[in-house]
Amino acid sequence: MRKFIGVARSILFVIVGLLLMFLLGLKVYGSWMAQPLKKYWSDSGDCYISKYEPDYKMIGLAGRVLELLSSRYFYRVYTKDDELLRTSEWFFWMREGNEQVAPEFSGATALYPGTEGWEYWTVTACR
Repeated sequence: MRKFIGVARSILFVIVGLLLMFLLGLKVYGSWMAQPLKKYWSDSGDCYISKYEPDYKMIGLAGRVLELLSSRYFYRVYTKDDELLRTSEWFFWMREGNEQVAPEFSGATALYPGTEGWEYWTVTACR
């Protein structure tokens, strides 16, 4: 009986691990396929923040499950030469975005809306 319980635990552990790897793979795929909805430039013109909405619906049922566990939008800060400086797409614990509120810059601070107010990064390259 103990041997059976040990085997069952091992199988369960492998299944959960594979499921998590699958969901992470879908998250990466959604990140790659996401297109910017809009760009918001800093006052200096050195950087911009882009708002993205990943399209998990095209992945099917697994994508809909991932959509429930993810934020509706994510944000990326780039230099004017399209070098990625910051991204919020891997903040699994946060719910970002609001359709009525646009991200913005205040000096070297990139501000974007979260469900609990404004989230921000200090990006010195954007001064």
